Amino acid sequence: METSPESPAALNETRTARQAPVLYRPRNYRLGVANGVLYILSEALLDPTLVLVAFLSHLTQNPILLGLVLPIRDGSWALPQLWVSGRLQSMRRKLPFYRWNSVLRIAAWFSLALAINFIHDPAWLLVAFFLTFTIASLFSGMSGLPFLEVVGKTIPPNRRGEFFAYRFGLGGLASIGGSFLVRWLLDASSPLPFPYNFGLLSFMYFLFGSIALMLFGLVKEPPDAQVLPRASVLDQFKGALTFVRIDSCYRRFIGMQSALMVAGCATPFFAVYVQRQLGGPKEMVGVYLAVTVTTNLAANLLFGRVSLKNGNQRVMALAILAGLGMSGLVLALFLAAGPLRLSGLTASYLLIPVFILYGLRGTGIGVASNSLLLEIAPASSRSLYLGFYNTFIGLVILATGTSGVALSLLGFEGLVAVTIAAHLLALWASRGIHPAGEQVGPQNPGD
Repeated sequence: METSPESPAALNETRTARQAPVLYRPRNYRLGVANGVLYILSEALLDPTLVLVAFLSHLTQNPILLGLVLPIRDGSWALPQLWVSGRLQSMRRKLPFYRWNSVLRIAAWFSLALAINFIHDPAWLLVAFFLTFTIASLFSGMSGLPFLEVVGKTIPPNRRGEFFAYRFGLGGLASIGGSFLVRWLLDASSPLPFPYNFGLLSFMYFLFGSIALMLFGLVKEPPDAQVLPRASVLDQFKGALTFVRIDSCYRRFIGMQSALMVAGCATPFFAVYVQRQLGGPKEMVGVYLAVTVTTNLAANLLFGRVSLKNGNQRVMALAILAGLGMSGLVLALFLAAGPLRLSGLTASYLLIPVFILYGLRGTGIGVASNSLLLEIAPASSRSLYLGFYNTFIGLVILATGTSGVALSLLGFEGLVAVTIAAHLLALWASRGIHPAGEQVGPQNPGD
């Protein structure tokens, strides 16, 4: 394996002098955006914070199980990536690895849809759900690193924020229609009873997600000029620790993202808490989803422009401030609900601004985080940077799976207070991130 730089000065030289030029191809840009639009639409139909938690609440009232959905999805996505990095760095092209894992992901999604539609015993359905959902998330993690590698090789750094903004923005627009479908199917007057209402959503998730993966598989990826030997997980881990030690931008980025993961651990309980403690109507889940995706649409227009003019660091700071407002507002709402004798319906409507801020937070992080990471990582060590970061964050996300335990120990108000502190820590860490950009190669308008 290539020897890691031994000083910050050597790292800066590596980052600026050895960055690979990026050849911009409009066709690749369009395929990447289309992939994002369809994938985000599919995710909206089985949104883990709202739809999947609502589905599981029909099967169990255990807060630990309800709190596992996001950690399983995000943690399983991230954990395999350090291992993948050691293999991927020896491959001149990353897309063949992405395509193979896409086949496995599609098969897992299909199995999940079958389980929801055809297993009627609640206990077995719980087992089948968590098994297929975890397998799908793991194969998603195997695809995550080659996806980001291809983006880093085909999208210039000055357009990455815009690229992710278009993906999220147009995906949010498509998801608005999906949110109305979710509300109609989950309403008490839905023509499909449980679990077939969720079953239809799961089959649509499978359909749109499969098309999204196949579109990205059509991207034309240039080969790497240089590759590193295949490395073991232990070698990758040692090399990554060296970069963490000498690269303050990388170190602060990891700290910021870790804090943001902790800061989001209470989000799945917002709607559930209103429904259980205050008697709010369950069909408001569709309203919250519509509010979130509409906010995403508007926020992407805003954050895409901010990224082009002011950089991704500014976008990240705005996203963290939105998260602070979200946590502060929901804490104030639940502290005031008792003294003000708020009804469940009133509290449900007062929760709408919380999901507006939630949408701003999520969109800003989505636009800026991967763009910042690709700017921080030297091209020659990109697989290692991305793989170690995602694996480490996966551990953090899995740790947030104890949010159900924290809810039992601290109460809802205590858990939200923890998220406020985590947002403040993320804001502090974000101020020290100042990455260098990559060279931009000539455009190829004929592609």
